Amino acid sequence: MAWKENGLRRGLGILIGAATMALALYRLLPGETGLPEREFCTAVALALALVIAALAGRPGFGLLASGALVGAIWLAGALKLAYLHTPLLAPDLRYFASTSTLDVIAHYPKIWRKCTLVLVGVAILGFLVWRLESPGWWRRRSWLAHAAAVAVAALPMSLVTWPEGPFRQVHATTLWEFMSQAERNPVTTFLRSITRMRVQLPSYTPDAADAFDWGAESVPANPPAHRPDLFVVLEESTLDPRQWSICDVPRCVLPMFDADDRTHARGLLRVHTYGGGTWTSEFAFLTGLPHTLFGAAGLYAPFNLAPRVQDSLPRHLRALGYRTVGIYSMPRSFLRAAEAYAEYGFDRLVDAQDLGLVWTSTDEELMRGVERVLAEERAGDDRPLFFMILTMRQHGPHDYPLDTLPSPWNLPPLPGQDERLNRNLGHYLYRLHQSSEAIAGLRRLLFDGGRPSVLVHFGDHHPTFDGLESALETTLPSDLRTEASQLTYYRIDSSVDGARFEPAAPLDIAFLGGLLLDVAGLPKGAYFEANTRLRERCRGRFDDCPDRAVLDSYLAYAFDVLNVFAK
Repeated sequence: MAWKENGLRRGLGILIGAATMALALYRLLPGETGLPEREFCTAVALALALVIAALAGRPGFGLLASGALVGAIWLAGALKLAYLHTPLLAPDLRYFASTSTLDVIAHYPKIWRKCTLVLVGVAILGFLVWRLESPGWWRRRSWLAHAAAVAVAALPMSLVTWPEGPFRQVHATTLWEFMSQAERNPVTTFLRSITRMRVQLPSYTPDAADAFDWGAESVPANPPAHRPDLFVVLEESTLDPRQWSICDVPRCVLPMFDADDRTHARGLLRVHTYGGGTWTSEFAFLTGLPHTLFGAAGLYAPFNLAPRVQDSLPRHLRALGYRTVGIYSMPRSFLRAAEAYAEYGFDRLVDAQDLGLVWTSTDEELMRGVERVLAEERAGDDRPLFFMILTMRQHGPHDYPLDTLPSPWNLPPLPGQDERLNRNLGHYLYRLHQSSEAIAGLRRLLFDGGRPSVLVHFGDHHPTFDGLESALETTLPSDLRTEASQLTYYRIDSSVDGARFEPAAPLDIAFLGGLLLDVAGLPKGAYFEANTRLRERCRGRFDDCPDRAVLDSYLAYAFDVLNVFAK
């Protein structure tokens, strides 16, 4: 009778494991739009179940564990697409496994509640199935038999994941297809990313460097008598709200977006991300290279690209005698920021913990911290300064009750619109109002301080409003509407008289550093001289330069002649 009881227990364990696997596939397969992708996901899940069953000696546990893993991939991918509009990729498991990421997730109750429920449920079922199938197959059997069984069980997984195997059609995608299919095939994209997260150098013709004149180290015609201090503010999740056609009320008009008599350059800025990934905008601005040049691995610039940077704006300014300081509104451990900033060329990094900032700290509080750091840097050191300041207050979520805001911000900004949109837009505009006042305060601090100064502030990715933003109509010209989701703003002001610049719009963020050097009247060196010439020849565009021969020559010059990036 004992063997019958054991058989019933094992059968129940296998049934629970199979049900878990079936539920996971039932949820994830409809999200894969192609039949080959659905078959691929199913095959991977079953092959993984076989490997786990062989390792544990419990077939039910193998099915349950595999179903839970692929289900977790589906859930995490769905949440990331919904909130950040970016796909889940394999490096997320490593790069975001930090307390900082958990702090971010904690501010999205819908995310952590779902994740907690799933985690607890799977843990309970896993313990139950493990006990039902005890003892496992390998009790009192030789390790050699165990190893042989695992090796045999691994063969299907090797075959399924082999690029030349039965799913070669799924594996054989171009880089563009790989990224563009992420929303249509999120689990397939994640599985493929496991082997595709290596840095890919941009393709170009090696002997094309001399096809165009990229100049040499340049000397400004009228250099300033004293090199100005340079202050850059990367406004996370920020754009001029008048870019949305519905935002036609007085609250949508903020001084930070309009020019005045100190403005030397201003316009639309093209970034290469949406809804998240501010570190890619950092990389593009500081290095003059869009992260998209390096394949999917470019999404993780602080890890994959920063260690290989050989030239950058901070490095160039250090060579000109500048002291370079980063002001970072997150802990320095977030996404390897401390190491990355050092590799970009910063002498010092001041993070949120140094400044006493928390998630809800306002931009005004951040700027008070900037003022303290500025006083420290100027004490006993007369070198010109370069400050790179990252704000975070505009980061989502924004969907909070309006009655938590002071008057008049506690009233719907657009009474005729949906309540949920009013909540998101109301909080966004309130924080933007605070940002505009903080920028005005920084201007007064710098321009009334007696030292020549240049102030740059620019937007980063759009906020998502939990998916609502992508549906808002834009006021941009018709020829720019297809790229509206990646267009934000920039503005460069100076306390020093000098030339005004009107580069072609939209301006790629990779050209903003060179434009800053132009406004400041500083030598650009060989690299940023070439960057400026590319800006002019490609009319403000970089990877979508209308003249591919020009871009081909530039890449060959930058990578092979100037060696701006270690191969």
